[in-house]
This record gives sequence, structure tokens and C-alpha cells, in this order.
Amino acid sequence: MAGDIIYADLNIPGASSSSRPPQRSQHLSSPPCPRWHHIAVRVGWAGNIVLTIAVIVLGVWVSQLHVPCEGQTGGAQNTSEKNETRIVNSTECSSCLEDFRSRLKPILCEPHNGSMAEGSGCKLCPRDWQLHGDKCYWLSKEHKAWTGSREDCSQKSSRMLVIQTQEEMDFIQDVIRGANQVWTGLKVTPPERTWTWVDGSRLDQTLFQVLGSAEGSSCGTLKGSRIHSETCDAELKWICQKEAVVI
Repeated sequence: MAGDIIYADLNIPGASSSSRPPQRSQHLSSPPCPRWHHIAVRVGWAGNIVLTIAVIVLGVWVSQLHVPCEGQTGGAQNTSEKNETRIVNSTECSSCLEDFRSRLKPILCEPHNGSMAEGSGCKLCPRDWQLHGDKCYWLSKEHKAWTGSREDCSQKSSRMLVIQTQEEMDFIQDVIRGANQVWTGLKVTPPERTWTWVDGSRLDQTLFQVLGSAEGSSCGTLKGSRIHSETCDAELKWICQKEAVVI
């Protein structure tokens, strides 16, 4: 039997009858996604949402802009209606103001020749102020230097006394009420050393003469009916004046 070939069938458990090599499993797990990939996806979705909202808001805004401009006629009508409303409101306000004034006049204003003429007005001053012409005058009870007196008048929405006529000087004698010496709004200004009122006008020395020297620290006071030079640091009473209120 030497040299004879013997064939045998071998049955190996689990062996495939096919001669093809075994294939790799198709269910192998894929590698995990990187973290940045998840972040990028979320950012992309958020961007889409924000963009959608922006488009909606922009559309609404544009539509509102075009509503008032539906034709030139409509716009003109809207403008005309607004102007008419303003005119009506202004007229009503003026009417209310006139009614308010008419109610105040019999209470606050003194009748002229025993009667209150229609359309006439009167001039009023704050409490403790004296009326003369178109102005109101007030005499202080305290004593201050010239600068402090000027600041006090400013706080009262007024200015220190500026005398422009002899008639006004005569009236001021009643305001002084026997005070020995009071400040006026008169001061020497450098470098010319000229007497200047607080309103910027210069003293008319053909009308009023100042008694005393005109030094850089000199201010004007009233003693009786005469203007005197005094050191600005001296503490005296003072007079404020303002325009009267017409109703």
C-alpha cells in the first residue's frame, strides 16, 4: 500500500464550508466624535435661531416704517392734523391763562379810578418788596460786604440797586427807611478806575457825583440822597431790584 493516497473528510466544529476567508464584523463601533464637533453644531444651531429672529424683527420694523408713508397725501394729512392739534392746544392754553389772569386781577390789583378797566393789567412784586414804576425794590435786614450782597440779590433772581434817574433816587429814600448807609450796585472797575453799575453801564456823573476816592477796592453806598465811596469789605445793608410781574 506504499505510495497510495488516502482521502478523508474532516468535520471541524464552527468551521465554514466556504473557502472564503472570514469577513470582519460590520458592527464594529465607530470612533467617538471630538468635543469641538459637538460645540460647533450647537453654535451653528444657535446662530440659525438668532438669524431667524433678526430677520423677523427687521421685517416688522420695515413694515412699520412704511405704514405712515402710504402716499404723499396721507403724510400731508397727518402733518396737517398734528399742526391743527397744536394750534388748538395753544389756543386753549391761552384761553385758560387769560381766565386765570382775570380772576387774579380783582384780588391782587388795585382798581384805577375806582374801576378795573377791561384789558388793563397790573404789576406785582414779591412779598416785602416795594413797587415803583416797572421795578420792585427790597431792603435787607442783615449786613454783608459788597460781594456777599451781590450774591444774595442773585439768589433772589434780582440784582443790586442801579439808579438811573433822579426820580428813582427820590423814591429810594422811602425804601431806605432811615438806614444810615446801604450798598448800591456801583463799583470801581480797573484799570481806568471808573464807576460802573452791576448791569455794565457806567455812572452818569453829570447826574450823580460820588463823594470819596475811586480806588480799586471802592464800592458805592447811599447816605441819604448822596452816593459815597466805601471800602467793599465794609458790612452794610443792601438793596436789590427786579422787574415787576405784569398780569
